[in-house]
Amino acid sequence: MNFDSIDSIIDFAIEKEVEAQNIYLTYAGKTSGKGLRKLLLTMVDQEKEHEKRLRELKESGDIARVLPDRRVIDIKIGDYAVDVEFSEEMSYQDFLLLVIEREDKSFQLYKWLEEKTSDSDAKYLFSRLAEEEKKHKAWAQDRYDLEILTDN
Repeated sequence: MNFDSIDSIIDFAIEKEVEAQNIYLTYAGKTSGKGLRKLLLTMVDQEKEHEKRLRELKESGDIARVLPDRRVIDIKIGDYAVDVEFSEEMSYQDFLLLVIEREDKSFQLYKWLEEKTSDSDAKYLFSRLAEEEKKHKAWAQDRYDLEILTDN
């Protein structure tokens, strides 16, 4: 993906939110645990809300005001890309590791965007999105620690 504008960065963030929705929805359909399914569907709803906020930012036309630097931006895409791809056949352990990695990368991206803006509304938006991703990562890390590490 070409990150030569703020629009392309926002598009990338939207794409990642949609990917997360699809991953959580697919895994929710795969799991037999009612509690886990309910939690995953809640995470889908949260990711949809993130997507909505990002789309509103982009559609408002205020991106230039919010993130005024229009030069070519090197966000070092490798810093935000996930090494492991989702598979419907992946184990619960691998799924949790994927969630931990994805949510951490999303957190880092939103913190980066927060640092790049001086607009207080945008700072708040990116800060809230970062905190939500941090919560998702903490949930997955707790599940991993409690359910995977204690079983081994």
